Amino acid sequence: MSEASSPWQQAASEPANRPSPETSGPSGPTSPPGTAWQPDLTPSQPVYDGRLGELYAIYLRHLALMLVTLGWSRFWGRTRIRRYVWNHMSVLGDRFEYRGRGRELMIGFLLALLLIAAWAGLMYVVWIYVFHQKPFASFGMFDIFSLSVFLIGFPLAYVGHYAGLRYKLSRTRWRGIRCGMAGSAWRYGAIAMFLHFANASTAYLLTPVVSVNLARPRIVNARVGTQGFTFAGRAGDIYGRYIGYYFLNILAWAIAAGATFALIGGTIESLGFTFEDLQKLFSHPSLRTVVVVLAVGFAAYLLFGLLILPLRCWWQAYLMRYLVTRSRAGNVLFATALSTRQMWGFLVLNYLIVLLTLGIGWPWVMHRTMKLIAGQLWIYGAPLGGDIRQPTDLGPTYGEGLLDLFDVSGV
Repeated sequence: MSEASSPWQQAASEPANRPSPETSGPSGPTSPPGTAWQPDLTPSQPVYDGRLGELYAIYLRHLALMLVTLGWSRFWGRTRIRRYVWNHMSVLGDRFEYRGRGRELMIGFLLALLLIAAWAGLMYVVWIYVFHQKPFASFGMFDIFSLSVFLIGFPLAYVGHYAGLRYKLSRTRWRGIRCGMAGSAWRYGAIAMFLHFANASTAYLLTPVVSVNLARPRIVNARVGTQGFTFAGRAGDIYGRYIGYYFLNILAWAIAAGATFALIGGTIESLGFTFEDLQKLFSHPSLRTVVVVLAVGFAAYLLFGLLILPLRCWWQAYLMRYLVTRSRAGNVLFATALSTRQMWGFLVLNYLIVLLTLGIGWPWVMHRTMKLIAGQLWIYGAPLGGDIRQPTDLGPTYGEGLLDLFDVSGV
């Protein structure tokens, strides 16, 4: 859809046909004079009409081209997948459009590679002039580079997450109007790194603060044309629920640990192992030792996951409901009734799909994600189209290179 044919642009260009405030009301232009204006809160839901078979056809072609081109076609393949998913999601009867290009993603990736190369050069200079023939001389160049990338990887991942979201929004249109995102990705990365470090230092008691303060810039900086979003969330609103989850989580870990040790002890006893056998087993490691350790670790992982995941899903579903209901776009409100059971099914099945298909199930995961959004998100009201204009900012000229480099972008 071109900018000229946008319903909002048409509404803005025909002010004479727009009902005046005196004659507009909840029932439109025919409302009797003197009726108090009320916002239209008619509920609606997004509609996703994509087909899993069609999505898989695009994805399998993408994989085939990746093999032929040694991976360099992935930028264009990712663009085709996004275009399909975006174009099959509609809100208020109008579909989204994705205008990104594979060339932009490739340029972003190459720029990220140049950034890492420049960092490697800097680490080489540091190694030559600072660490060489010093107490750290045994600490080689590769070790220094690996450690530095590990240390900067966390903030850069957050920077890449924000920059990637900004790029995808800038290439998204709805009713012919470009979306976008303001704010600094580097500032977001610094804040995210500080909050996560503070959260880890306090045994994750600051999780509500981290969740709310990282959601706020992503929401309030998003735009549909000149229409911004607002967020009224506060960490204090969800702290009571989180404290309950926190201590229930500790209790669940204690129960899971006790059950795991009991299971391991019972299994060892049933197999006829003695303490001397275990000492011999681990003092002289063999293939049998590796198999036993892997089996015990896998059993413990499954047990911990089964006991901990329901609590995590309960908290994640509650947090999602809170963030959605505290967000709005002008006179448009949002709500969701996402339940713990739905979150459990979503997370568990998605994990099993990716694990059991060795990654080939990603289209199924994307399809289920879009279905969940369309089925659980409610939109109340409609935007005032005549008041929304095309933004002057065209957005970044290249794709989410950092996000792609750290392999956290998906689609």
